[in-house]
Amino acid sequence: MYMMCVSLNYHQVPAELREQFTFSKEVLPKANQELNQEKSILENVILATCNRTEIYAVVDQIHTGRYYIKRFIARWFHVTVEMLNEYAVVNVQDTTVKQLLRVSAGLDSLIKGEPQILGQVKTAFATAQQQGTTGVMLNQLFRQAITFAKKMHTQYRSSEFAQTSSQAGLHQIKVQLGTLKGKKLTVVGVGEIGSQVVKNAGTMGFSKITVVNRHLDKAQALVAAANTNTVTSAPWSRLKMTLRDSDAAILATAAPEPVIHTAELTAKPSTKNLVVIDLGMPRNVKTDEETTVIDYYDIDHLSAIVSANEQRKQHMFTQMEAAIPSEIDSFFTWQQQLHIVPVIRALREHALQVESVSYDGLLRQLPELDAHERKVISKHMKGIINQMIKGPIKEIKELSVDSTALADIDFFCRIFGLNLSDVGGPRVHEG
Repeated sequence: MYMMCVSLNYHQVPAELREQFTFSKEVLPKANQELNQEKSILENVILATCNRTEIYAVVDQIHTGRYYIKRFIARWFHVTVEMLNEYAVVNVQDTTVKQLLRVSAGLDSLIKGEPQILGQVKTAFATAQQQGTTGVMLNQLFRQAITFAKKMHTQYRSSEFAQTSSQAGLHQIKVQLGTLKGKKLTVVGVGEIGSQVVKNAGTMGFSKITVVNRHLDKAQALVAAANTNTVTSAPWSRLKMTLRDSDAAILATAAPEPVIHTAELTAKPSTKNLVVIDLGMPRNVKTDEETTVIDYYDIDHLSAIVSANEQRKQHMFTQMEAAIPSEIDSFFTWQQQLHIVPVIRALREHALQVESVSYDGLLRQLPELDAHERKVISKHMKGIINQMIKGPIKEIKELSVDSTALADIDFFCRIFGLNLSDVGGPRVHEG
């Protein structure tokens, strides 16, 4: 048995082609079932996200497994295998395990370290399990990968480090205020940055988010899109009053000159300074050198934070990558401890020996066959053998982890004329 992964991902496949190879949530159950009916495929899980389509499988032979997985993808999406060969990456054995570990932990994501992919891996695994297309091997691999990813996200929390100035601004507000419960945020400007700020801030726990814009209708449209009572709008004429009543503010307008002066905030009723994040360029806030009414951060302050975060995250990613080899070793150590691996290998060798003897006997009976005819017959005989032993292999593989595994394997070997001591399998002790 071999672990295999056929991947079509954002590294090799451009977006306009990647969107052609997407399994929707609705078709995944059927797709897993159909793939599992292909020759050579013993177990399979299909992982489909916006940036990747990957098939993880346990196959009885590497070359046939690779062929039938690609053929399945080509047929499903109505493309040629030749076209797939240009973009598909095939991983086998340890590189398959490494791929799933990296994907699950977000190390292979477009936004490195993001945790959302872990949920997608869990869903893909659960879908395949529900369809009965996983077994001992993939169950172990996916559970190990999910546990590993959870551990990495808990230990390093790389996704919490801001990657943009607006994210850094929101994080700085949280640091300055300590808690966001009962706190009011004002967002000035509803362009791309302002809209993203409102979206991100809406999940952070502010009690109230007020959107202010020169054109009130645009602010109201953003509030409607947020669809929550937490987010409201205010007219431009109430900008100063709204800021004075806030605990924090993020300004992101394209105004050619400052829209507010710190002197205009001196009447702020709160005993705590207003935390001001200025994302404008030119800057939206005119500050005094000795201002004490606000805690002020402009784009340069935030860029420095983002740069420092990037260095810290890269160090974390290096440590996460360093943890992967031992996980790979752990998986294959577990696999080697399965009693069934040498038994399946012996069964395949025995079956191929039977096929070889039968083929040689046929050629003696039909010496007039040419080279092409002999090749066709050999291929079909091998196909028959593979199909005949696929079912028994799947069954004994699952039985190998039951409490009666040793007795089941012994019975299996006696049926097929295999000697446990010869194949390196477990010895069954008579009591």
